[in-house]
Amino acid sequence: MARHRAMAAASPDEPDPHTPAVHVEPAAKGARLVLPAFDPAIDPQRYARLDSIDVLRGVKKAYVAPSIETGKRLWCLTDEATSYTDRDAVRTVARFLAIDADRMDAFNFKASFRRANVDTYLNYLQTYRPARSMRTIRGQLYAVGRLVHPREYPQRQALAQPHVPRTPAASPKLIDELYALAPTLPTSLSQRLFVVLDCCLGAGARAGDFKTLTGHSISQASWDDEPVAIVSLPNNAGGHRQVPVADVEISQRLLALASTRKSGFLLRNANGEVERNATNRVAEHLRNRGYRGFDASALRNRWLIEMATRVPAALMLQLADVQTAQILSDQRDHLPTFALQHAIALTKENTL
Repeated sequence: MARHRAMAAASPDEPDPHTPAVHVEPAAKGARLVLPAFDPAIDPQRYARLDSIDVLRGVKKAYVAPSIETGKRLWCLTDEATSYTDRDAVRTVARFLAIDADRMDAFNFKASFRRANVDTYLNYLQTYRPARSMRTIRGQLYAVGRLVHPREYPQRQALAQPHVPRTPAASPKLIDELYALAPTLPTSLSQRLFVVLDCCLGAGARAGDFKTLTGHSISQASWDDEPVAIVSLPNNAGGHRQVPVADVEISQRLLALASTRKSGFLLRNANGEVERNATNRVAEHLRNRGYRGFDASALRNRWLIEMATRVPAALMLQLADVQTAQILSDQRDHLPTFALQHAIALTKENTL
C-alpha cells in the first residue's frame, strides 16, 4: 500500500520487524501533541460518521482525545468498510495509542506504531482475548501500521480465513422456558428480559442495537385491521431498517412499551441508562438466581431461521442486515426440507 502524505517518508535504514520496542523521552510539560495530518484523501462523510466516538474507558484521560483523533485520521485512509467496522477499528487503534502513550509517558503515534510495540501489545492481549477477536485486532492495527511504517509490516494477505461457525440458534425449548420465567421475576428484571426476548425474537435485534433503542424506535402499522409493531434498527452501513414484528403478542408488548418509554431507552437500568453489554447483564442476573442464561446472538439467529422459512431470501437479507446466509448453512438441520408439491406451490404462489 502506498504511503500517504500524512506520513513522513520512509528512511532507508528504517528498522526491521524485529526492532526492540521503542522508548521515547517524556515530553516536556505543555508540549504540543503531534497528530497525523488530515490527508485530502480522507472521505469527509466517512470521517464525520466517527464523531460519536469520544470516550475510552480505562485509559489516561490526557491521551483520549489525541488517540481518538489520530485513530480517525489514520483509519479513514484504509479501505472502505461498514460504519460498524470503522467505529470498532478506530476504538481499537485509539485504545492502543492511549495505552502505549501511557507506557512511554508521551503521545507519539509514529513511535507507538513501530511493529515491535504493536506486537508486544498483541502478545499481552492474547493472554485473555479469544483467537477470533485477536485476528480482528491484529488486522486493524497492522492496517494502520502499514500506513505509518510500511516497511515493517507484512503485506495484506488475500488468503481465505478459516470458517468459524455462527452461534447456534437458541432452542425452542429454551425460548419457551425464558418466556415462562419472565413474569415470575422481580419487576425490573422481568421487564428487561421481556425487552431482550421480544426485540431479538420479534425483530432480529443485535445485542449492540440496545445501546440506541428507545420507545421512539417503535412505531405502529396495521395489517388486516390488526396493529403491527415496526422496530427501527440501525444498519451496519449506516441508516436504519424498518422491521415488522409478525408475532401478535410480541407486537402488542412492544407497542405498549413504546407508549410508556417514549424517548427513554428500552433496556435501561435503574438510572435510566444502558449498561455496557446490557444483554449479558440480564443473562448474568438469571444465572445468579439459578436459572439458565442466554446469548442474544442465539436468540437473533433463531429469528433468522424462522424468517428463512416464511419470507423470500432477498427480504430476509434486507430485514436482518446481513450480506450472506451463512447462519442458515451452518444450521441446515434446523430448516425444513420441502416436498416437491410444496415447492411447486410456493414457487408459483410467491411469484412477484
